[in-house]
Formats: sequence, structure tokens, C-alpha cells
Amino acid sequence: MFTTSYHSFYYISLLLAALISGFLLRRTTPAFKWLSILVLYTVTSESVAAYLKYSLGQTNNLVYNIYPFVQFVLYAVIYSFLFNSKLWNRVLLVFVLVFFSAGVLNTLFFEPLTSSNTNSMILESLLLVFLSLSLFNKIRNDSEYDSILKESIFWFNCAILLYYPFTILIWGFHSIKVYQLENPPLIIYYINLVFSGLLYLTFTAAIIMNVVKRGKKSNLK
Repeated sequence: MFTTSYHSFYYISLLLAALISGFLLRRTTPAFKWLSILVLYTVTSESVAAYLKYSLGQTNNLVYNIYPFVQFVLYAVIYSFLFNSKLWNRVLLVFVLVFFSAGVLNTLFFEPLTSSNTNSMILESLLLVFLSLSLFNKIRNDSEYDSILKESIFWFNCAILLYYPFTILIWGFHSIKVYQLENPPLIIYYINLVFSGLLYLTFTAAIIMNVVKRGKKSNLK
């Protein structure tokens, strides 16, 4: 689990994010409440996967096959609150249905539950990049933000847009078995662990900013 400094950074960042997210869960706005739930679900999923692999010596592919589908539903809920639009709610519902349908077909014909679910991870990353770019367009057109750098929505969306394009490369490498080469480019995998840790640390910062801003608004009432 903590086999390298890269792994250690990722797991420590995730655990810290989970602790803070759990502590602040009831003090956030709905979108960031669901983001906190996403962080808590991730640390639970990683814990189960680590227990299966390191304690029981069993494969944990099933855990990682289930994870992206639950994760994408949680992201869809988060984006539904951030877009706050009936049109986008319909779009998000379509995305969820497409993602689940593609996942079923992928399991039946390409990647069974006993193997890595790379195709679904790539599709999820593409959908999230599209949602992130669309939300940035909405933010650009909104006039309610005095300083965008102080907005939790900005940092959450930045984390998505920085992390998920890189995961397309990672899971693409997995798909074509690059890591089974004699001298695989493991540095890219390690960079992904750093990006993953930064993703959850940025989520944590966004959650804290959300709580602070919500508290300020409550004091003004």
C-alpha cells in the first residue's frame, strides 16, 4: 500500500481529505456535501481494495470495476447542483445512462469484472472533461462571483480539468498493455499518483472554502 513515496503521498492525501470532509460534511452546501461523500466513498473503496489485496491475497479488480460507476453518479449529482439547470439535469441523466450502458457492454464483450476496467475509466474521464469545460463556460458568464480565485466551485472544477485528461493517458497505457513491457514507463504511473493526491487535496481546499463562505453568508443574515 505504502510501497513508494508516490503511493504514500496519494494515500496520506486521501486519508487527510476524508478526515476533513467527514468533519465538515454537515456544514457545506449541497454540491460540496456530495463532494465530501465522494471523498469518503473513495477512501472506503481504496481500503476494501487494499484489504483484499494485502490481507487476503485476493484480486481487487471487482472493487475497481464498481468504483467508476458509483463515482460518476456522485459527480453527476455534484454537477447538477453546480449547473442548477433543468437542461443540464437532463444532459447529466443521459450521460449516466450512456456511461452505464457502455459499462455493461464493455463488461460483456471486452473487459470482464476480473480484469481492469480501463475503457470505462477513459470514457468517464472524457465526460468529466466535457462537464468541467462546460461549467467553466457557465462560470465565465455568471456575474455573481467577485473574485473567482476565492470560489470553491473554481478550485473543484480546476482539479477535475487538470486531473482527468492525464488519466486518459494512464488508462490508455493500461489498455494497450504498456506496463507489461520489459521496461515500462512507471514514472507516468507515479506522476498519476501525485496528481491523484493533489486532486483530493484540492477537493479538500474547495470544501473548506465552501464552509468558510457559507459561514460568512450566515453571519450577514
